[in-house]
Amino acid sequence: MQRVISISLLIGIPHLLLGGESSLTTTYQPLDGLRSGAIIITQVACHDWYSHSGQPTAISLISAPNVPPTNNPKEATENLNLASACGFRFGCGDIDATRELTFDATDFEIPKRFDHPREQIVRACLECLRRCLPEKLLNTPVMLKASESEKEWLSKIVSEFNTHDRRKVFFIPPS
Repeated sequence: MQRVISISLLIGIPHLLLGGESSLTTTYQPLDGLRSGAIIITQVACHDWYSHSGQPTAISLISAPNVPPTNNPKEATENLNLASACGFRFGCGDIDATRELTFDATDFEIPKRFDHPREQIVRACLECLRRCLPEKLLNTPVMLKASESEKEWLSKIVSEFNTHDRRKVFFIPPS
């Protein structure tokens, strides 16, 4: 009996330490407008497996794939989230300790099926980040990680974002 209890504790403790209760949460994602030529910044529901971790998981979920349900299985079956499809990742350190925000664009590549200008995609992704930021991180600068070939133009946009008043809209997609 004691062995069963010990095994149960060993299995259960990591779930407690890692915030093992899941729940639905919301984030913002820059979605392709399905042949409309527009980027749509929208709030989406996500299944958050680490909802009790104390981390602002809405930030990392900006980059989660988004394949919407459809009644036509031959259409709209690909990931519509431009952040995810283009290889962007957002991260956040411990809010109370380091207060670090990262924008990882090292794997940036626009899939051929999208024809949005690269600057608009980046700005839309940063607008999603702005909308997800908790109050404690509103003034935290974003640290850029990018390949040398992309760093120059990306750092200009990230620098503009870092000096922008985050209580105001950073990017409105053209219609």
